[in-house]
Order: sequence, then C-alpha cells, then structure tokens
Amino acid sequence: MPPFGVSNEGETGIAATNNFIPLPRHGESHSGQGTLTAARLWALFAPRLGAGDRVRVAKDGRNYWRRDERDLTTRLPAHVAAVFVYHHGMTNLLPADFDTGKAVAAGAPDPAALVEAEAADFAALICSLGGECFSDVSPNGGRHVYVLWQKKVSYGETRRLGEALARRYVTFDPSPVQNCHEGLIRPPGAWHRRGGYQQLADDLDTALWVVDHPNGPEVWSGLVDALQPELEAAELPGWKPTQGNRTRSAKEPGPHAAEWAKDEQGEVWHPRADGPLPRLSPRLELIACTGRYDARQYGSPSEARQAVVAGALACGWRLADVAGRMRAGDWPSFVAFYDRYKDDAERLKALRADWKNAHLWIAERESGREVHTRERTHRGVRHLQVEGVPVEVRPPTTDDEGIGELQKTRAWYSALVVAVRLARWKGKKACTIRRVLLAMLKAAQLSRSTTIAFGVRHLALLAGLDESTVAKTLKLLRQEADPFIDWVAEHRGERADVYRLIVPAAYAEAAAWRRWQAGRLGGIHPVFRALGPAAAFVYEQLGTEPIRTVDLPYLCGLSDTTTDKGLKILGEFGMAERTPQGWVRGPVDPLLVADQLGVPEIVAEIVKKYRKQRKEYKAFLKIVEALEPEFDSEDYSIPEKVLAVLGPPVWFVSEPHGPPWIGA
Repeated sequence: MPPFGVSNEGETGIAATNNFIPLPRHGESHSGQGTLTAARLWALFAPRLGAGDRVRVAKDGRNYWRRDERDLTTRLPAHVAAVFVYHHGMTNLLPADFDTGKAVAAGAPDPAALVEAEAADFAALICSLGGECFSDVSPNGGRHVYVLWQKKVSYGETRRLGEALARRYVTFDPSPVQNCHEGLIRPPGAWHRRGGYQQLADDLDTALWVVDHPNGPEVWSGLVDALQPELEAAELPGWKPTQGNRTRSAKEPGPHAAEWAKDEQGEVWHPRADGPLPRLSPRLELIACTGRYDARQYGSPSEARQAVVAGALACGWRLADVAGRMRAGDWPSFVAFYDRYKDDAERLKALRADWKNAHLWIAERESGREVHTRERTHRGVRHLQVEGVPVEVRPPTTDDEGIGELQKTRAWYSALVVAVRLARWKGKKACTIRRVLLAMLKAAQLSRSTTIAFGVRHLALLAGLDESTVAKTLKLLRQEADPFIDWVAEHRGERADVYRLIVPAAYAEAAAWRRWQAGRLGGIHPVFRALGPAAAFVYEQLGTEPIRTVDLPYLCGLSDTTTDKGLKILGEFGMAERTPQGWVRGPVDPLLVADQLGVPEIVAEIVKKYRKQRKEYKAFLKIVEALEPEFDSEDYSIPEKVLAVLGPPVWFVSEPHGPPWIGA
C-alpha cells in the first residue's frame, strides 16, 4: 500500500513516489499528491539555503510578486516558491542554475543532456579545487548546483562569478545572482510550475553533509583563478550574459572537455563544429587590426600579440588561418608585431612558437592552473615600458613559482583594499601611502614575485611621486605595527633595497577571501600626475558595471567631498560617465588625456634626470673600486675608509634612502 501523507493544506491523501506529480490548477487542493518527500526536502534545505527569513511564492507558477512574499518556515508553501540569495547584499551561497530553456535557445539536440553535462562539469570543477557541492533536478531537466561558503561574500563578487560562469557554460542562467534585492532560487522540495518538485540529484546524507560543511577560502580563491579568462571577458564593454554572449556554441566542447588534434601540417588545433570561422573577441580584433591595446592588460607588444594567437586557438582556428590573415593583409598591425623578423620564413617560425605557447597556456588553464596570456613567458631580464614608465623585470625561477607569487600579490591587494576602506591611514599622508603601496604592487606584478628590488626612483615613477617622498613613505611603512611590507635587505652598491609584500595579521581573512580584480594591478597611471590622487582612486574603482554615487566613497576609501572632486575631474576629461544606474568609466583613453596635458614630456624629463644621476653614480663606484680593489658593488656597501678619502657622495647627503637606480 502506498504511504499515507499530509498535504500543504493539512489534508490527508496518498503520497506519490515519483517526481512527476501534476501541479493542480489555481484553487485546487494538493490532497493525495505526494507532498511527503517534497515537504521533507523543503524543511531540511530551504531555511539553510535561503538568505534572510523571507520567501516568495508564484501563485501563477511564474511571477514572484512582492505582494506574495511571506515568512520563510519549514512548512512547504502550497505554490511554486523560491528563497532569497542575498540578505543586505551578502550571501554564503553560489546557486548555479543550469536551464534547459537556454539549451533549447542554443540549438542543443538534447537540452536535458547538455544541462546535465554542464552541471556535472561545474561540480567537477568545484571538487577539483577541494570543495564540496550538491545538486537538484527539476521535472523538466533543469539543474541547480549549490556551493556554500564559510563566510558571507558580497553581492558584487558573487554576481561577477555568476556572469563568468554564464560565459563559460551555455545553459547557465546568471539571473539568480544578478539582483541584490530580487535574486531568487527554488530550493530542493519546491514545487515546479510544470508539476513535480525540485528533487535531489545527490544522496540526502551527502547533501546534508555539504550544507553543514561549507567551503573555505581556498576553494573560493581557486574558483576565482579558474574563471579568470571569463571574468576578464565579462569586463568588456557591451557584453551582457542575458543576451546570450558566450565564448563557445552549444555544439562546441566545454573548456574542461577540450579535445586537441593536429592538422595536415602537424600543428595542434582545437576541433570545432563545422561552419564559418568564429570571430575573435572585439578586444582581440582591435589589437590585430589596429595594434592598439590597453597597457594595463598587456605589458608589451609581444604580450598583446600572444593574446591574439591564444584567442584564435581557443576559438577553433588553425595556425594556417592566422598565417593566411597575415599574408592577406587583413591584420597589418598584427604583422607589425613581427617586424623584427627579417622575412616571411622567420615570421612564420615566430608565429609557430607563439602558437605552441598558446596551446600550453590553454591546456594549463583547463587543468585548473591559474595562468593567462597576459603573463609573460619569456626568460631573462626585460626592459619594458609600463604606462610610459621604463622598468626592468627579472622573472622568477620557474613558471609554477611565478603563478604562486601572482596569487599572493592578489591576496595582498585584497588585504590592502580592506585596510583602505577601514581607514587604516588618515589625513593627507593616506593618499601618499596608497600610491606607494600600489607602486610596490605593480613592481611585484611585473616581477611575478612578492620579493622586489625596485629602487625608489622606479617606485616613484610608478607612484607618480617624488623619489624623496617615496623613500620617506617606505621608512614609515616598514616601521608600522603589523605592516604591509618587510624590509629584507638594505641597498648595497648598485643593488636597491629589497622588500617583501606581507599580509598583516589583521587582514589575513580578507586576503584569504580575495576579490576578483580586473586587469593589471597596482601603480598609478602617469596621467594622474596632473589629475591628482582623488581622480586616480575613483578611476581605479570604475569599470563597465555602473556604481552608485552613494557607494563610491566607501569603495574608494575617500570622503564624499574628495570623491565628488575626483568624479568632476574625470568627467571633464571624458574618463568617467554618469548613467541612470550609476558611474562607469568613460570612453576616453588615459593616454590621450596624458598627451593633452603634456605628461609624457614631464615623465621623459624625470627619466632623463634619473639616468644622468645613475651615470654619475656608476662613475663614483669606479673611483671606489680603484681605491679599494676588493670592493664588490654587488655584495658590499662602500667601505668606510674609501668614504674617508673621497667624502660622502651627494647621494648619501641629500638622499640617504639609496643610490640613483633606474634602467639604462
């Protein structure tokens, strides 16, 4: 005999054993429709997954009106119901909603199968990061994968992850995480508008264990790393997940299921569905056709060209397709990236090497490693122009070491953001301290190491400050209690002071739950030498997603008055725009504004002065070596007996922070 159950209305009846219970029309009773399992699941999971203590019901099965909001209890509502994802802009849940409707819109021959495959792929990604999750399935084949966190995270960070997942997975619906106030998700046990309920796809005991053991910061950070390419793509202007933009079609393999093959020439490629050659992203098309690229994303022309090659490979192009575009003259600026090679044969050889590097990067990304084409793969010392500033970069010993160090710098930046918003530094010195710390972060990013040896002049160029100001600020920072930097070694001869970025204990948790940060981190663009620090810190926060005016002071770590001043300056030069939803970055490139204000000429004069000082200092060291044959400028400071003969050089008197150190 079938088990006896109790309906939502309190009436008794026969309990059905399957998940295809016909939901009655409005006004009919649920009597005898098997609510036991659904009610039990709702009671176990809805209060644990829902944010806050409210729930919304959809009496018509589709629309969740505010007037139909009620208290969230363990009692299963009589209608289709959903719990809130956010409460006061925070959540400890990432609800991954895989929708059969999106699979149908994408032309999938078996929508339910595609949903199941992509939900399983996402669950496997979480497990590969050492995390736990569980899922449910609706009667029409849609699936939810629930990932819970030990700590509540903000709406902005969760929304970014959701939109990145929508770019990775064809069937992912980001809407539950896109609305801070209206974001809803049907939990296990909730009725479905087509009949039946959200049924667990995992064992009940396993799901309960997952709920009771939420994931820690290592899983969060790992997911941020794994989704880095999609997070960056979601920052592009004009991209909207709800309009169906994505990196691949429903017929193409997912990023964790790539199958590599070799073409007729033996070159590796990513097989794709038949049809016209896919277009590159607008950003890569712009680089290939015009040669223009954002210096905050690509540190050199070689990195920009490598990004184009990697994008082509990821889209399913063959090496011959790229070479054909170059020969046909469709990408004149891309060809110019290879100008230093003397003939077509040499250029093709270099392109083939870039193609192999791109394959290595994509394969590493699919294996879960955090890498990106923006990060340099070349060995040896490199002299680069970073936002108009010359810098010298010495890479780490191994790629693995470099990747780990980059993750540390991002965690360090997360700690810095919290310190700024909590007003760790006050008064006029606060802006100077932030500029110096951002310069050190830029140095660490360029070096791919948290241990850096950039002289005060290098840091002064990156911070847009005078070198003496930088030296005084560094001394102040290293004397702080619970500091952000550790003074590892004093300058010796030609070698600069060595510092290490460290996360203060007070912000260790913030560093563990690190935020996604778009583009290259750190440094102050040279244009802000003219526009000022207020504009710099406001511009740092602006992106393609609108930010409300009322929220900007907190995000920027500035007062209301200073924030308004920064917005006014940026608006005058077209670097910030106000939309009905809030402020976004304007269309005007900072480099164009810098040219208008004569900033490149100012920086060129400063660099010229630094190089002159460097030359004079080298001449002084040669005199020292002549007087003291055992002197080693790489390992020893200047002997006291030599100073007694020559007297202290001008650098020791006027600038006790160290010798003039700037790339030749």
